[in-house]
Parts: sequence; C-alpha cells; structure tokens
Amino acid sequence: MANIFNRILKWTPLVLFILLLMVDRDNLFHVVGYIIFLFSYTTVIILRVLYAKKEWHKDFNSDELDKNSSIKKMSDLQNKIKD
Repeated sequence: MANIFNRILKWTPLVLFILLLMVDRDNLFHVVGYIIFLFSYTTVIILRVLYAKKEWHKDFNSDELDKNSSIKKMSDLQNKIKD
C-alpha cells in the first residue's frame, strides 16, 4: 500500500504539469478542480515532511544514545542504527 502511495506521489508533479497545459481556463470546473488537486498534493507533501521531521527528532534525540559510551562518532551511530 505504501509503495503504491509513493508511486502516485512520485508521478503527481508530472500529472499536474500536463493538467496545467490542458486546463480550459474559461471552464470554472476545470480551474477549481485543478486548484483543489494542487492544494491537496501540497498538503500531503507538507504533512510528509513534518512527519519525517518528527520521526527524525524522535530517533536521534533518544536518551539511549547519550548513555551508550560506544558511540563516539557519527559513523558509530550509523553502525548502531543499521544493526
């Protein structure tokens, strides 16, 4: 499911560009539909960035990393995360 969602998000900018070229600017339905689609795509992207930011801080601000004396460099942290 997540793979399909990522593929849709990957191709959405191309779809938005093609729709921008095809939208009949005199037709109110086309214009409103395109704007709603553009705003919804922008909202999803912003929410994904905010979620990734939250997860990043949750992963790297844990107290376990401070207490672990074997982590002295960033490469040690990367090896610890991979394991």
